[in-house]
Amino acid sequence: MKKLMILSAIALTSVFTGCTKVKHLADINVDIPYNQEVNIPQYAGGYSGMPIPGGGAQLPFPAIPVATNSKAYIAQYNTSAEKIIKVDLKSLTLQILSPEGQNFDFLDNVQVYISGQTLPEMLLASNYSVPKGLSTLTLTTATDVNLKNYFLQDTIYFRLNAHINAVPISGTRLNIASVFHMLANPLE
Repeated sequence: MKKLMILSAIALTSVFTGCTKVKHLADINVDIPYNQEVNIPQYAGGYSGMPIPGGGAQLPFPAIPVATNSKAYIAQYNTSAEKIIKVDLKSLTLQILSPEGQNFDFLDNVQVYISGQTLPEMLLASNYSVPKGLSTLTLTTATDVNLKNYFLQDTIYFRLNAHINAVPISGTRLNIASVFHMLANPLE
């Protein structure tokens, strides 16, 4: 009798484990890219290419609205907001689009913040030691942060804060390329 109970327990465990495996096979894992072009704001205290006295200055950017299109993604992948398990930031890259030949030598460090209309601002990605000579800069993303509530907003806002050591060339244009990762399970 004990052997029969043990075999029954093993069989039930196998059935439940198998269901869990099937459930995870149905997970929706999708990368969602966003690209946003912005002009670097003019620094009021100097002229293009001039060094900034006193070891640098902060160069805050205005908030940049980005449409999430979350409702379209949710519909496209046959899921719902309630079935989204997690959204995180996979990567964030800044690239200088113009003028040609401009690089990030004017930049000491940069932080990118995210906020929503009803959600607080939080640090999303950063680079605290910008190497010289680069025109594309990959930032370190915040880890273990679930951005689901931000993703579900119609619009999110990116805000850059930069510490500069020289005034960037007037009209410098950047592309902010971010890739969010959505995990959802339509079986839940």
